[in-house]
Amino acid sequence: MGSSFLVDSMENTDGPHAWRLGVSGDLDASTVEQFDAAIDDVVSRDGRFVVLDLTAVTFLDSTGLRGIIQASTRLAERDGRLTVTGLSGAAQRVLELTGLLERLREPSPGSEGAPPAEPSSAATDD
Repeated sequence: MGSSFLVDSMENTDGPHAWRLGVSGDLDASTVEQFDAAIDDVVSRDGRFVVLDLTAVTFLDSTGLRGIIQASTRLAERDGRLTVTGLSGAAQRVLELTGLLERLREPSPGSEGAPPAEPSSAATDD
């Protein structure tokens, strides 16, 4: 068996309903229930915006990927969002191959999903 698995969660100071989950070890069929339980805990505390830090993920299989997708869907149903950050090589490769990386990345300013920019007062019709 691979490395030990841990999900560390903390309420984030970025705003109300915001959480950060750090995942380490293998996210696979043998550990996805622990991941799901951590998501359940965040949702039960009215969490809606979750940043999933995958820096320390050593292996990600289809079962772990399903857990991430289900968490994302669950948060979206609550008008929330799951984003990923700090991707390990293992996590990045799987998310890229499946086309999910762009969907789950934190939006950059000015991109779709980012807060709208303030309207400019410089445009006038003189």
